[in-house]
Amino acid sequence: MTVARVREVSDRIPRPLTAWSHSSGGPMLEHVQACGGVAVSGVELGLRALPCPGARRRGGQRHRTARRGPLVPGLGARPGAAPGGQLPGPGARGGHPEHQRGLRAHRSADARPRDAAAGGVALRQGPAGARRPRGAVAMPPVIHESSQKRWQNWHQSYTQKLELLVDVWNADASQSTVPGYIDTTVGLQGLIQRALTERLEIRGLGGGWSFSKAPATSGILVNTRPLNYLFPAPRTHPDYPGRREDLLFAQSGVSVAELNHFLKKAGKSLTTSGASNGQTIAGAIGTGTHGSSLETGAMQDFVVGLHIVVSPDRHVWLERASAPVIHDEIPQKIGAELIRDDALFNAALVGLGGFGLVHGVLMEVVDLYYLQAYRQRMPLTEGLWRAFDQLDFSGITLPGPQGLKPYHFTAVINPNDMDRGVFVTVMYKHARCPEGSNPPSPGSKLTQGDSALEIVGVLTDMVSELTIPLLSRLMDRFYTEYENVCGTHGELFTDTTTRGKAWGSAVGVPLGRVRETVEMALAINRTHAFPGLFGVRYALPSKATMAFTQHAPMTCILDIDGASSTRTKSYNRRVWQQLAESSIPHTYHWGKFHELDGPAVRGLYGEARVNAWLETRRALLPTPELRAAFANDYLRGLELE
Repeated sequence: MTVARVREVSDRIPRPLTAWSHSSGGPMLEHVQACGGVAVSGVELGLRALPCPGARRRGGQRHRTARRGPLVPGLGARPGAAPGGQLPGPGARGGHPEHQRGLRAHRSADARPRDAAAGGVALRQGPAGARRPRGAVAMPPVIHESSQKRWQNWHQSYTQKLELLVDVWNADASQSTVPGYIDTTVGLQGLIQRALTERLEIRGLGGGWSFSKAPATSGILVNTRPLNYLFPAPRTHPDYPGRREDLLFAQSGVSVAELNHFLKKAGKSLTTSGASNGQTIAGAIGTGTHGSSLETGAMQDFVVGLHIVVSPDRHVWLERASAPVIHDEIPQKIGAELIRDDALFNAALVGLGGFGLVHGVLMEVVDLYYLQAYRQRMPLTEGLWRAFDQLDFSGITLPGPQGLKPYHFTAVINPNDMDRGVFVTVMYKHARCPEGSNPPSPGSKLTQGDSALEIVGVLTDMVSELTIPLLSRLMDRFYTEYENVCGTHGELFTDTTTRGKAWGSAVGVPLGRVRETVEMALAINRTHAFPGLFGVRYALPSKATMAFTQHAPMTCILDIDGASSTRTKSYNRRVWQQLAESSIPHTYHWGKFHELDGPAVRGLYGEARVNAWLETRRALLPTPELRAAFANDYLRGLELE
């Protein structure tokens, strides 16, 4: 049977910002776009739409994984049409017999606000039927059902049989609108109703970037990649201490690469991301995607609000009670139940798809900054070991301007070529690029921000079999030193295409145990060598209940990435076994390979964390039927269902 191939090729609408302002009537966005130079301004439900008058998006799905190609000006025109022709884009009328319009869920007639207390959780019920601006016409989302019954993730690490693969498109693709967002919420509720009626599981699909089966399901797989609305500067809670121009609300399908592109136009930036940016924002936070900034945590740690569709007649807006962000009227106007509870929010941040269909993510962004980057091959001296283990740089001379603390610090280690040292990448944060710095090199096979997985992915795409000697030779050619390269975060971390025949795992350990962990991995490689690389990256500890980057005072992530081979898999299992037998506190990246089961999860995370995660999930999904619908084999194997 043909493997399901999902590849979005939709043309995205440019949504650049040139000014952020707000009036007495609420936040206002004024911008002039390249589509005819039309200036657009206005206020809508406290969330400003980003229209491009007259613009239309055309799209198609090639069923392999919900994956996007490289970005071009705008928000990324994608090459490649689906075999057999393109599907109609959002809002299209006709053209494909399987497009379904009008799929709607039941809305409760009870629109009265109500308060409840459940285990200390305060609930505020907004109107079950979301308010629509006067004169707005309902436009149900386009829901396309694929005939394919198999799906394969982007890295080709597994193929999943499934009952139904659906693509969901906002009906109005010409602009981000609140009515359109509300209608798509209703469409997602209809899919949940179908899953319950047919007793099927249902999962949201992002970029399909995970090696693990976290996004897999045998039931309904909902491709969210076409859902790309963005709303800046929502009205904030009176107690919110930050600037509301530093808030951005993104629909679940917006990719990290698209966020970088959009935010640069607005003079803003993400604080961090992974080295790869093909993930959607919902998928990235749901498995704990991280970078290597020494000043921030993983990606879920800049998220301050979540909009999750949890049943056919209920969707919720989650925030921390200790840190309210959005004004109460915003969830009410989209018909969401407002829940402010630290335990529930922290659990849902890294929810592994088990808390419902994440529809929107509210994140804090920062003013645009630039990173001055250097990569140098350095001998693994005692001073460098101390830098790895303690982030103490006093014993080495890092490349770059002296006296500045690195914003980003990472290393790539070839365990089969230690005599020539390890590659160290450091980046320094600036408000603008220093004079005399060089721009990032366009079109390179490997870029300034690539880590171990990206390197292995590129190299395994180039050769039929990646051997240990060949890996070293290819590294010499393609992964080289550089100095004084400067660009934005999004310009240095650009990869959206890494694929290759790669196989990777990642273990998180606390500072002070880094050297012990890396030396253990090196020792195993001396007797059971594999064709691969180590990456050493860092993240501040996360508040998310099941974040693998939980270790204080800093989590070091040891990436172990190699060619997908029996040797690589055997090597990883030996490392896992020795870690399990050691006293080193450790956790594993949920989106990469591991062999954890329920007892192992409780042993690594502790009974309190696991029980808290399960209890909050039961509170949000109160019936066995809902919990079963949002479970899958991955969660059952971890005993997190």
